Amino acid sequence: MEKTLIENILDLISKLNLIELSDLILKMEKKFNLSSNIEKQEEKKNNFSIFLKEIGDKKINLIKLIKELTNLSLKESKDLIEKKDALIKSNLNKEECDSMVKKIVGLGAKVEIK
Repeated sequence: MEKTLIENILDLISKLNLIELSDLILKMEKKFNLSSNIEKQEEKKNNFSIFLKEIGDKKINLIKLIKELTNLSLKESKDLIEKKDALIKSNLNKEECDSMVKKIVGLGAKVEIK
């Protein structure tokens, strides 16, 4: 029975020592762009950023909330919300992001999640 190309490759790989095998894996990941795609997908799923789009009618309450959520001073919070498309917080997991967005939107502000 004739061996297929894949079986021949597997036979050759099985003869490698651990260092050679590790090197082969790294080279394959680089050549086929495997590890970066997986890392990017996981990063997209686990890291969210909240950007303020509109402040709404309750500016003072929003400043207080931003101060509470970000641990900024009152002045820094005020300056933050007055910036166009201000980054409120980044590197949040899904639950943290949802909780913050709910509080901010509850005050009439509009946000964007990236």
